[in-house]
Amino acid sequence: MKILEQALNKINGIHKAQKKFILTLVQGLVGVTGKRTFRNMARFMGIEEHTFSRQMAKTFDFVKLNLQLILNFKNKNETCIAAQDDTFIPKSGKKTYGLNFFWNGSSSKAEKGLELNVVAIVKINGEKKEGFTLSSRQTIIKSIAEKVLTKIDFCIEHVKNVILQLQALGIQCMVADAFFAKIKYIEGITELGLHVISKFRKDARFRYLNMNKAKRRGRPKKYDERQFSVDDFETSEVIKIEKENIELRNLILYSVALKRNVKAVLVKKIDKDKYGQALLFSTDTELEVLKIYQFYVARFQIEFIFRDAKGFAGLADCQSTEPKRLDFHFNASLLATNIIRLQDTQLQQEQKINRPFSIMNWHRQYYVEIVLNRFIAMFDLSRDTIKSHPDYQNMLGFGNVKY
Repeated sequence: MKILEQALNKINGIHKAQKKFILTLVQGLVGVTGKRTFRNMARFMGIEEHTFSRQMAKTFDFVKLNLQLILNFKNKNETCIAAQDDTFIPKSGKKTYGLNFFWNGSSSKAEKGLELNVVAIVKINGEKKEGFTLSSRQTIIKSIAEKVLTKIDFCIEHVKNVILQLQALGIQCMVADAFFAKIKYIEGITELGLHVISKFRKDARFRYLNMNKAKRRGRPKKYDERQFSVDDFETSEVIKIEKENIELRNLILYSVALKRNVKAVLVKKIDKDKYGQALLFSTDTELEVLKIYQFYVARFQIEFIFRDAKGFAGLADCQSTEPKRLDFHFNASLLATNIIRLQDTQLQQEQKINRPFSIMNWHRQYYVEIVLNRFIAMFDLSRDTIKSHPDYQNMLGFGNVKY
């Protein structure tokens, strides 16, 4: 937890009691077994249930803390991009704030629950990719002055609120899935100074740019009258990624839906048993083709954040129905996954090893540490003597998978 302590110490305005609570909460979210509700965490962490409830009703700047953590571990050789996506949070009851019908990708249908919109930072260093949460907000669709704010409006506003943090990290590109390939989203994000990489629908319409010389009289035609065909990508230069059996071809086209020129990249998967293709695009027509593909593939790191937070940090376990406590719980859960990933990165750098990230190992380690701390406290043992023992770290790894 030294990583979290160091970041908290660099942020002004956090009093000692709140700092102590954040450290305890993060350890509990990762280490506790069962649901991460106020009541269950109180059984393990030595804090009363109402203390969790009271502390999580207070405001806390998680964006500033997440930014500090990412900056502390940012490497000059790494390329950072931003990714935005939603995740469904199952929630029962009638009085929960923001309860509505949202799309649940796991069941491929709309279900009643909550939705969380997340802006994440993905660090790319060669083949290694890591995703970290910067900001999360609960999706709330409402009307203001007879104007209905859509989900796209909400997503743009979310990015607008963290644009200074994105600029501090030197980010120039936002990557999102095919849902966000809409003119309102593209215009909203580009107005903030970011380029967008996303994926076109299968029925997307295009026009060719007119490359012919201008006529002697009249305004030159802006677009070619030819009918667009995917087969025309065959005339462009091919870039092969041998390890993945991928072929990339590109054209600069005018997107009818987006009303702008884009760099379209046709991705073909050529395998003995499988064949598939997808059409990616970038609003930056000067961006390299290989980077467009790499950045879009790196977007999937945000899905790993959702998986780890739900499975091992209690993202979907909030006991409260009130907006402040819900927001605090969601952000704390995602903060916990950031801490674990950074701890794993730091450990591998110190030991000069390269192994797969396992959040299950870290969950076990945190759980064993909670149990040992309880034994030390109950039997009035010497904390310094036990923790300085050479086998203490080996004990923390009890039950972990060995690589």
